Amino acid sequence: MKTFLTVTLLLFLLTNTKAQNSIIQGKIVNQDNTPLEGASVLIKNTSKGTYTNAKGKFKIKHLAKGKQSLFISYLGYVSKEVEFTDATKLLQIILKKDNFGLDEVLIVSNRDKETINEIPSSVAIITSTKLTEISQSSNVIADVLANIPGVSLSNNTTSNTGQTLRGRKMLVMIDGIPQSTPLRNGSRDINTIDPSVLERIEIIKGATSIYGNGADGGIVNYITKRPDENKKFSSATTIGSTGSLVNTDNTIGSYLSQQFMGKIDKFKYVVSAGFKQTGIFRSAQNEIISPYYGLGETDSYNIFTKIGYDFNENHSIEVMSNYYSSNQNSNYIEKIGKYESYPAVGVLGGSEGEDQGNRYNRNLQLKYSLSNLFAGSNLDVSLYYQDFKTVYGYSSYFTDNNLGYSGGQSQIESTKKGTRFNFKTPYSINESISGNFVYGLDILNDNTSQTLADGRVWVPETVMNNIAPYLQIKTKYKDFVFKGGVRFENIAINIDDYKTLFIDAYGAGTSLSGGVAVKGGDLKYNATVFNLGLRYNKLKAFQPFASISQSFSISDLGRTLRTAKQNTVGKINSEALIVNNYEVGFTSNFTNINIQGASYISTSKLGSTFIENPNTQEFEVLRQPEKVYGFELQLDSKMTESLHIGASYSYVEGKFDGDANGNYDDAQDGYLGGDRISPSVFRSYIRYQFSSKWKAKLSSAFSGSRNRFEPGSNGAYSYGKGRVTNFTTTNLYSSYQLTPTTKLAMGIENLFNEDYYTMPSQWRGRSNAYNKGNGTNFNISLSIQL
Repeated sequence: MKTFLTVTLLLFLLTNTKAQNSIIQGKIVNQDNTPLEGASVLIKNTSKGTYTNAKGKFKIKHLAKGKQSLFISYLGYVSKEVEFTDATKLLQIILKKDNFGLDEVLIVSNRDKETINEIPSSVAIITSTKLTEISQSSNVIADVLANIPGVSLSNNTTSNTGQTLRGRKMLVMIDGIPQSTPLRNGSRDINTIDPSVLERIEIIKGATSIYGNGADGGIVNYITKRPDENKKFSSATTIGSTGSLVNTDNTIGSYLSQQFMGKIDKFKYVVSAGFKQTGIFRSAQNEIISPYYGLGETDSYNIFTKIGYDFNENHSIEVMSNYYSSNQNSNYIEKIGKYESYPAVGVLGGSEGEDQGNRYNRNLQLKYSLSNLFAGSNLDVSLYYQDFKTVYGYSSYFTDNNLGYSGGQSQIESTKKGTRFNFKTPYSINESISGNFVYGLDILNDNTSQTLADGRVWVPETVMNNIAPYLQIKTKYKDFVFKGGVRFENIAINIDDYKTLFIDAYGAGTSLSGGVAVKGGDLKYNATVFNLGLRYNKLKAFQPFASISQSFSISDLGRTLRTAKQNTVGKINSEALIVNNYEVGFTSNFTNINIQGASYISTSKLGSTFIENPNTQEFEVLRQPEKVYGFELQLDSKMTESLHIGASYSYVEGKFDGDANGNYDDAQDGYLGGDRISPSVFRSYIRYQFSSKWKAKLSSAFSGSRNRFEPGSNGAYSYGKGRVTNFTTTNLYSSYQLTPTTKLAMGIENLFNEDYYTMPSQWRGRSNAYNKGNGTNFNISLSIQL
């Protein structure tokens, strides 16, 4: 570690040395005069080169006299050679778009701004246009993510339990700031920001360690909006209303958001505030959907600010702040249903305890960027802070007659403080071989606990300190792209002394477990994880890739701690989880058709599945080897300039090795539950542009069935093993441009009023969580942009 820090410091100090070389500099743009960031610029027949910065600018030192040539390349554009002499000072270079129309979208979640065609693994992007379309007919971001192949369908509650990425948990981030609480996974990390402040969402599929703990299935990075640098001042106002078309009584909700943005000289800004209020939700049969963990009668607030200042073309600073709160204030309580007979519903009444929901989620980030340092390197330094609290529903599960408690209400609190140093240094050997090194250091402090609102401790204060240096190498040789990397995890966790909580699983007044005094202490985890990938881009009709990647995570340590049977932390089985992900895939680009496909398998020597103790209803971690496998296929086609269609199919399955003998088909082996593995999903859409002002999109999702388990001797299913039946939902989006600045939009959720039970309500196998999905809902909005 000392060596790494010393080398980093020396490299940084080199930025102050002044060379006497001649300099060639310039700017690279496309035909619309938009700067191209990340374009490769190489002096021919030398090893000197660089990449353009965010403004499309580059600078290279050179010594030769007379004529020389620059070779400029950028995926999706025609490469170009430009001559210059030692007298040339500044160049303006325009690249033409390649006729094949390769994807120009830049991905930042790999710590390196790169196009999709430079990444040898599966990546999905929800652009601002798609965000607008999907969120117009959906309630929360969980519904938006459910449109991505490999992501499970959402469950229409505040919890995202069961919404996995390729059968494993995902690490959710906002601008690279982790939102997940892996030390005590409360499954409330997806719905932690309002979609109105997002520019796009990036999903990196498959186990990855690039951001550390918790990305067994991949990462989801919410990228917040950037200022419009073409205007000094602009504004966007949106007002809207939501409700049920089954029966509008008590279902009407409303929302309002206001944004200002612009750039004045070197100062740029985005300021946004939004409020959303929902009414009750109704099923297709007009039943009031249970308010327990529900999204109905909820007030949400989001306040977002991003301020930046460009000192010069090479130095800039940016501050981002986001506050999100979502709390339910319901006039209804749950009436428990009967599993596989009738649903849990809401009835008028007053609930005990506090309002449930994400009480607050605060994010603050300071980012300082420097470019054109030593050897054309760039440096990003980020300092971030995240403070999160979520409150769950009141339950008799926490009854303790000895202390006079008739129930209780749990809450998770988590605070993260971190620093990132991320360097990128380009290199080039000749015009055929070039690439870059991405390297740096992550420092993270995570403090998480789960208590009850009355002060009782369920999971003690758990403090994690993580220091992780990393290195990623990318090499482009002709039409090949190779990537490889390594990350060194150094984690220390301190746990306070605590006593396990008395639990009354059936509300009978008798505690069935708990009361174990556990002496706290320190846990240490050290691991080296790596990734390798190769992509071939010569044939536009078939661009294959293959990759191997690993993730490292401490599998919900808090859940293990709260059911401890040992009297010291050191005796608890808390061994960390390393997941190995193997993937092969391809993209095919034709004139008007794009096809993507991938097949994968992920393995781990330890498991992270929870099984339920039938006597106490407590969850214990099943630490047996696991294997998850599946494939995804997606097609998008532009039939005409006005008509676009697309479809995707995703399949995933998972098993555990009960006797750990490497064979997953023995009598002791079995399938993973529905909380990890969802049925196959077929998605499709059709988008039509009726005129320059009017467009519409119809999308549907068919969720298949999964019946891998038998009920117990009492006829009941264990948690996660309930039978899941198929259903289909269809959504409609339409917008009309009333004036150049005013747009009217409408979304219809569950257009054909499908009567169905959500997937989690089926696989849970519990009567108190047997909930239906929404019936037909409307969402109408008016937006004004000035």
